[in-house]
Amino acid sequence: MDVLFLSISIDPNEDDPETLALFRSFGDNDWKGWLHLTGDFDEIETLRWVLGAYDLDPELDSDKTEHAGNVTFGNDNTNWWAAVPALIAPEEVADAIVRIAGNPVKQPR
Repeated sequence: MDVLFLSISIDPNEDDPETLALFRSFGDNDWKGWLHLTGDFDEIETLRWVLGAYDLDPELDSDKTEHAGNVTFGNDNTNWWAAVPALIAPEEVADAIVRIAGNPVKQPR
C-alpha cells in the first residue's frame, strides 16, 4: 500500500513555500512521503470544501482559530474518503487509514 501525506495550508498568505520549508527543517523528522503544500487561496478554498473541511456556520468557518486539525484520507481507487481528528492516538489514525486504503471494493462515483 502506497501512502502519501499532504499537509495543505489554509493560509497561503502566511504559509509561503519558504515558511513551509522552515517548518520542515525543525527536528529530525524524516519527511519522505509527506508534502507540505500551499497555493492559490481560491483553489485551496475549493479543495477544502470538496474535502468537507469547513463549518456550516460562516462566522465559525471564517475564524482560522476554529479550524481543528483533521486528517482527511482516502482510497483514490475506490473513492472512499474519511476524516479523523489529528490529535487522536496515532494507532487510531493508522487503523482508520488501513480500513479505507485497504478496502478493494470499487465505489460508484
